[in-house]
Amino acid sequence: MFVMEPKASFSDLLGKPAPDWQLAEWANAEPMQLSDLSGRVVIVRFWTDGCPYCQKSLPALQTLSDEFAGHPVTFVGIYHSKPKGSERPFERAIAAANEYKVTFPLAYDRMWKTVTSWWLSGPQRRATSASFVVDAAGTFVHIHPGPEFFPSVHPGEAQPDRDFRSLRDAIVQALPAQQ
Repeated sequence: MFVMEPKASFSDLLGKPAPDWQLAEWANAEPMQLSDLSGRVVIVRFWTDGCPYCQKSLPALQTLSDEFAGHPVTFVGIYHSKPKGSERPFERAIAAANEYKVTFPLAYDRMWKTVTSWWLSGPQRRATSASFVVDAAGTFVHIHPGPEFFPSVHPGEAQPDRDFRSLRDAIVQALPAQQ
C-alpha cells in the first residue's frame, strides 16, 4: 500500500533570517558565507547526484542563473551525499553538476549540517531537494519544498513548470529596487 507523504510545511520559515551555512568545500567559487552575500538575492538548491529531480532542477537553475547574470543575484547548489553519513568525494558531485552544465557556485554539505539547520529540522520535512530564495536582507522569501521544477510546455509537467515560474517570480520580486 502506497501512503502519500504529507506536504512539507515551511510557512514558519518565511520572513525569518536564513542561518549561515557550514560549508568548507567549494567549486566554481571561493569559499563564502551567506553573510558575505548581504545585499544580494541568494538562491540555494540542496541536491545530490543520482537524484532524478535534481537532474531536471539543476539545469533549470542554470537557466535562471544565466537570465539573472548582471543582477545582484547569486545561485548556490549545496550538495549532500545520500544516504546521510555516506560521504563521497566532492569531485563526484562536481562531475555530476558538470554533466548538467552548471557553472554557479557549488558547495559540499558534509554530514547534512546545513540542510538540517535550514530545512530538515522542521515539521514534515523529509525530502532534501528543497530550494530557497533569500532576499538582499538575508530573509527567506520563497521556498520550494521539492522535489523538482523546470520549464516545460508538456501538459503532464504543468506542476514543475508552475514551480519554475513561481521561483523565477520570487527572484524578480526579491531584487532590490533600482536606484
